[in-house]
Amino acid sequence: MSAKTGIRLVLVALLAAGSAVPVAFTQEIGLQPASVELEIAPGARTRQIVTLANKDRSRPVSVSLSLSGWTQDEAGEVSFGPDDDAEGPSAADWVQFGPPSVSLAPGQTKQVMIDLAVPAELVRSGDYRVALLASTVVQDPAGDWRRQQTASLFYLTAGDAASRPKITASRLTVTETGAPAIGLDFSNTGNAHARLEGTVEVRGEGGAAMSVPVSGIIVLDGATRSITVPLDGPLPASPVIDVRLDNVFAPQKDDETEALKPHRVKTETKVAAFSGPVGGTD
Repeated sequence: MSAKTGIRLVLVALLAAGSAVPVAFTQEIGLQPASVELEIAPGARTRQIVTLANKDRSRPVSVSLSLSGWTQDEAGEVSFGPDDDAEGPSAADWVQFGPPSVSLAPGQTKQVMIDLAVPAELVRSGDYRVALLASTVVQDPAGDWRRQQTASLFYLTAGDAASRPKITASRLTVTETGAPAIGLDFSNTGNAHARLEGTVEVRGEGGAAMSVPVSGIIVLDGATRSITVPLDGPLPASPVIDVRLDNVFAPQKDDETEALKPHRVKTETKVAAFSGPVGGTD
């Protein structure tokens, strides 16, 4: 957030494959927005409204709310848990909300006020993260009681922040169903997360071509990420594959956007898929 002050807020849907909290049956509670990007100056204070919904139109539900630290692994799966490191990325100490439990009638929604107060002096610049967790217990189709959980993920960026993603490796691969795909590896050496979008462009002999859009690729600060991009059809003969992406969360830039260097995918070797497909819930 260099050379910028104040508060900048972006509300987005789930930012990447794996960002949803998985459940084994129909999700009956929901939080919107599912993800919030917030640039906020040290010492600043702001509020954010999150909407809690009971998606079941036949039964009431009681929901417990709590805060948690969270992180994302190389495949994009989100996990929750406490962060006891005083210099870690958790922003739970910045946040107040209420009430801790909410009762919802069938189909009802209620708003939850999130109060964010950033310390005037930070232990580090860059990204801090916190999640608002909503939990309940519901009966599954077999009659068993199970815990359901959903989350609204907060990315809070403060101080002198920069995201510096790059593509570190690429290859031809296949999805779990055997469809052709492109495997991409990323790293981010910055202190703020990156959010990438763009296209995978495929050309071949005889003018055959396809362009596959990709979006919602999150690479956390100081982290790596691997994705598989399914293609829309079979690869042409002698394919030439270029990846053109923009980082649309670049707090070091006045317009928040920075293009990555175009990347030519290596097509010499095919390997097995190792990660889930990108996009889908962005």
